[in-house]
Amino acid sequence: MHGLDQKLRQWNSSTIALAVILLVAAALRFFELGAESLWFDEAYSVWVARHSVAWHIALSMQRIFPPLYYLCLHFWLRLGSSELVVRALSALIGVGSILAAYALAKLLFDQATALVSALLLAVSPLHLWYSQEARMYILVAALGLCSACFMLLTVRNGTRGQWATYVISTALLMNTHYFAIFLVPFQNAYVLYLLVRRRIGWAFARRWLLSQVLVGLLSVVGLAGIFSSESTYWWGLLDTWHGAPGIAELLNLWFSFSLGTTARGPLIYWSGLLVFGICLASSWLVLRQGRVSLAVDDGLVFTTLFLIVPLGTVFLLSQFQSFWVLRYIFPFLPPYCILIARGLTRMPSRIVQTVVLTAIVLLSLWPIANTYRYEQKENWRAAVDYIHAQEEAGDVIILVDEDIWLPFEHYYCGETRRVGVSRVVSDRDLLAARVGILLPSYQRIWLVLSHTDNFALKDYLSTSRFTEPLSERQFTQVEVDLFAIRSRDAPSGG
Repeated sequence: MHGLDQKLRQWNSSTIALAVILLVAAALRFFELGAESLWFDEAYSVWVARHSVAWHIALSMQRIFPPLYYLCLHFWLRLGSSELVVRALSALIGVGSILAAYALAKLLFDQATALVSALLLAVSPLHLWYSQEARMYILVAALGLCSACFMLLTVRNGTRGQWATYVISTALLMNTHYFAIFLVPFQNAYVLYLLVRRRIGWAFARRWLLSQVLVGLLSVVGLAGIFSSESTYWWGLLDTWHGAPGIAELLNLWFSFSLGTTARGPLIYWSGLLVFGICLASSWLVLRQGRVSLAVDDGLVFTTLFLIVPLGTVFLLSQFQSFWVLRYIFPFLPPYCILIARGLTRMPSRIVQTVVLTAIVLLSLWPIANTYRYEQKENWRAAVDYIHAQEEAGDVIILVDEDIWLPFEHYYCGETRRVGVSRVVSDRDLLAARVGILLPSYQRIWLVLSHTDNFALKDYLSTSRFTEPLSERQFTQVEVDLFAIRSRDAPSGG
């Protein structure tokens, strides 16, 4: 009875600790959730989600946009379309992913490692950031953890229900984002490791291969767009924008996984890498009788493969055609936090563990505070309100780049005509012809600039004898300029 009582007390204390961690995580993720306006990608999510289910499926076959997140948001929008409601779906998934990380770490290691893993993910600035964004990346992280959990259960027990949940969760993962495909090599590498170590037999290996075929068949719709012509164009843009990653990009990724992207500076950079680096080393190395030695178990191998194989695959492929983008790599953050937690719980004394964990939490406070202190998303709400307050009959709105009609239209409900101009157009004669068509019909021009470093149109309007600058306003990542048209009889072409 005494042993049972002790186990009950342990269970109760662990349950309370987990509940507190989840409450803290929820508070951080829902705090100021609707404070900033939707930025371009979030507005795109809402625009896609408002279409029919059939349209979603068709889009996923034409572009690299697997449909699951958009379908979830499609039904979620029945609750409303405010910034708070739109982002609340991601916030809830973010809290759920912390619970999934706890479950995975407990399966791999022990209760203490599971609780620390949940805490690290709860206060992770990067996890917080993507839990407050109306995009699919947090869903990929959550489903990746679920797939890993069910995979472990099939390895250990292998019931039909566990095989089914593994196949379903992995197929859902593949239908959320195309980067989920990089988790397949990790899972297969772990199965190969178990096979070589004779932890599983060939009967399991055959069932595993069948499960991979089933996952592939269930992922056809979500991944078909990878091979479309539009996707080929997108791959080329990513390669142009980002280039091949090197050692500096790996260090920056390490820091981002540790302390996010909202705080920079040599002190926090190197302090973060030092503290988290000690934890990583401690996950693999132990001090025994004055000697440092490797201490490897199946859980450590699984977690390390979960982190290293997807990142290594993306890094190597990006040397030839780059798609090394933080938001795409973010879903591989949870195994990193589990490794850090494992390193913490293996440190030699409670005092050392407490000091290091306190250092991690304190270091995280600065980037977490910055998430709320500074406006970081494009402020379309304020920009559109500014135009609304001053627009008049005879106005026209020019959007550069033309694609920014998505966030602009999300907030704009006026009747003023909108005209899009591509950010790639810089030829002065072409711009003059474009504006010249508008001059006879309007009295003022609103110029809205975002997602572009091409200010040729602004330069033309500022220097043209047919237009006069009236005002210029800067909002976060959005510029709004107003020009008066001097002569309505100006010839076409400027």
